[in-house]
Amino acid sequence: MNNNINRVYEVRKSIKDVIAQKEIKKREEEQTKDFHFMSANLSRFMPEIPKEDHWELYLDIITTMRLREFDLTEIQQFSDQVGKNLDSEMDPEPKIYITCHLGFCKAAISVLILNGIDKIALIVDENTYNKQAKTILEINERFCKMFQITNSLKVINVEKANTVIEISQLIKKGYSLYAYLDGNSGYKGVYNKEKTIKVDFLADHLFSRTGLAKIAYFTKTPIVPFITYYSEDKLHPHVHFFDEIPVESTANIDDFADRTIRQIYSHFEKYIKKYPNQWEAWFYLHKYLSNDVLLNKDQTIDILQLGKKDIESGHFAVFKIDDNAYLFDRLRYNVYPVSQEQFTLLKNQ
Repeated sequence: MNNNINRVYEVRKSIKDVIAQKEIKKREEEQTKDFHFMSANLSRFMPEIPKEDHWELYLDIITTMRLREFDLTEIQQFSDQVGKNLDSEMDPEPKIYITCHLGFCKAAISVLILNGIDKIALIVDENTYNKQAKTILEINERFCKMFQITNSLKVINVEKANTVIEISQLIKKGYSLYAYLDGNSGYKGVYNKEKTIKVDFLADHLFSRTGLAKIAYFTKTPIVPFITYYSEDKLHPHVHFFDEIPVESTANIDDFADRTIRQIYSHFEKYIKKYPNQWEAWFYLHKYLSNDVLLNKDQTIDILQLGKKDIESGHFAVFKIDDNAYLFDRLRYNVYPVSQEQFTLLKNQ
């Protein structure tokens, strides 16, 4: 067993080197769209992190995401660390477990399963459902065979119509929910801001859906926020459960949802500040900004008037997608196609 553990650790240590080589090659080819969107979000929400540190953070985030996939297949090596080390037994009654895309979040569902939560409905967006639902169920089947346990896992597309009814029925049948608050999706998709609240978060604010809290209210199901993260050396996964949030039957539903969502983001914020290099949402956090920012396409720009100061100030960046070149407004998240000649001039400012 020790040899197997040593092998796993060696593989984990090598993952970042492989990631770095691949990403450096992409950078040399100017294929840096993901990096620049991540960097723009970091500058907006954590301006205290110098822009020159963003590249290393980017590599760490990509590494964390790859480690999650590795841990899904090697979870047996870490089950004693993350699955059976809680201070008390978990309540088998239905709960709404809410986390975010920090640390080893995907493998963390094993924490619930190994502690007796045998009916789980995983809530995902439509893209994840279409591309990953089959794989998630196959991994769960292998996991259960590995530990000789039985469970029932369902993957629910939260963006389809009548999902709330389906989820409520599953809770009545004894299912707990497993959801990502920073997935922030629901009916009509992530850009739908009709039923959102404005939440102060880090150095700015975002617009968050409240559906999970309202489902808790309607079904009288307690919410259990929790967070996952890796140690600084990325070798040891950790999980922390926050205090359970009971449903206040005397509270107004909107007040309960508003207060609950803010409380959970406040919990998560502390860990995201400590481990910004483990949070996947830096790649898409701009989607949760005001539509005044995202949908403001009236901005006109004279590319020929841009100078070195505009690039160095962090207002603009350039990247390529395949052979096509673009100028990126990092403050407004607008992308403008440019010619190869313009790209070269801007790149060499």
